Amino acid sequence: MDRHRSLRMTLLLAAGAAGCSSSNSRDIAVVTLAEPQAAGGDAGAPDDPAAPTPRTPRAAGWVQEPDGTVHRASRVRCDATIAQRACSGTERSFQCKTDADCREGPRGKCVSAFGQIGAYCGCEYACESDAECGASEVCVCKGTGALREEHSVCAKAQCAVDADCPGSTCGLSAYFNGCWEQVTLACRTKDDSCRSDADCASDTIPGAACVAPDIDGESVRWQCAGISCAIGRPLVVDGRPRAARGAARDDWRAPAELDVASLSPEVREGAAAHYAAVAALEHASIASFARFSLQLLALGAPAALVGEAHRAALDEVEHARLAYGIASRLAGRAIGPGPLLEAATAPLGAGVVEVVEALVEEGCVGETLGAAEGRELSQIAGDPALAAALARIAADEERHAALSWRALSWMLATFGEPARAAAERAFSRAVARYATDPAPGPAAHEALGVLPARALGALRREVLAEVVAPCRAALPGLSRDSAPAAPSSLSSLGGRG
Repeated sequence: MDRHRSLRMTLLLAAGAAGCSSSNSRDIAVVTLAEPQAAGGDAGAPDDPAAPTPRTPRAAGWVQEPDGTVHRASRVRCDATIAQRACSGTERSFQCKTDADCREGPRGKCVSAFGQIGAYCGCEYACESDAECGASEVCVCKGTGALREEHSVCAKAQCAVDADCPGSTCGLSAYFNGCWEQVTLACRTKDDSCRSDADCASDTIPGAACVAPDIDGESVRWQCAGISCAIGRPLVVDGRPRAARGAARDDWRAPAELDVASLSPEVREGAAAHYAAVAALEHASIASFARFSLQLLALGAPAALVGEAHRAALDEVEHARLAYGIASRLAGRAIGPGPLLEAATAPLGAGVVEVVEALVEEGCVGETLGAAEGRELSQIAGDPALAAALARIAADEERHAALSWRALSWMLATFGEPARAAAERAFSRAVARYATDPAPGPAAHEALGVLPARALGALRREVLAEVVAPCRAALPGLSRDSAPAAPSSLSSLGGRG
């Protein structure tokens, strides 16, 4: 069944190419995304960026190489201090009240924090040695490599020390995907796509780094990865999506009549944090569309495009209210946005090249994926009120995606070769970014509209092949490549259930 036909036809019409049909049509080529190739020399040669980092036999503890990579030569004890302020009891919400409530990991401390769900008390865990961590985990000391955590943490590990990786090293991967940090240890191999962050710089992926995001599969590979959890049109400043911090306020939430009585406190809190993060990104999208409308004016766009951009910004206001309402209902407290200073300080960037590149990545690809994702979530959500809210958001995102393809078609016709070259580059980057599974989130609960990482990755690849590729191929002057082959179904990748 061609389940993305409606979305594809909507976007083809927007791009002015209604005569085209499916990515399986003989008139539209869909090419499997090729694996990145190492530059120069045979695999394993010293100048091969994909070659394993040579192990230093006499090194001890955590070792940082000149290229910035970090590996673990031997076990080491860490400082287990958690410097965050202890819970004071004056916070708005509580996951814990004393250290005794924090029993899910070693050396638990109930700390005071401020995040997407406002001021709260939550548990943090630290470790002093591997013995305090779980099976297949090691203790990573604070300040090691790119680790963002301000204290030592237990991390999933394919290896514990360099000796576990014959002829190679046991590398540290600290992957921040835009929402949370995933810390792992994995052996370096000749099959890796990259060796250091410098190998990913040319990809211009927001937050790009050389990481091992998944060590649970049969084949573990280091690869370039960046922001993966911000779908749609984020407010991107200096290569990173920006969003407001959470605040305890109720003037940004729409009523949400979700049935939460049967949900455990842990499930509710995890889902609330997820929807608070979604709400913050939708809130930031208001500023992104405001900037886009100014860019359209600067480029002399038709009145219809400018008007649609302003209407899209108003849609995002309602999306933020819906998501903050869902988060508040799940959490049992008021959740809203704090100030978004970047909305006033972000550069406009009204040049043709930068406008086209942002439009392709954030709109033509990002919002197309967002529309498909929202539709999928609305169909599997167990609560009718939640399903209705997600369906409303998905329908609006489809209109926003259509605006992006329509605007791109106008820019290609108006500005010619500079716009075409910028679009080619941006499509290639966006497809490479979304062709791999995102990092697993803190929780997955399909009935609450939170897909597992593998299911989300499978859905994205399907939409890239069946929707983005044919729409791109229908635009005059653009090549018909850089789309991954679509999986036969989400369940074929083990992403459902």
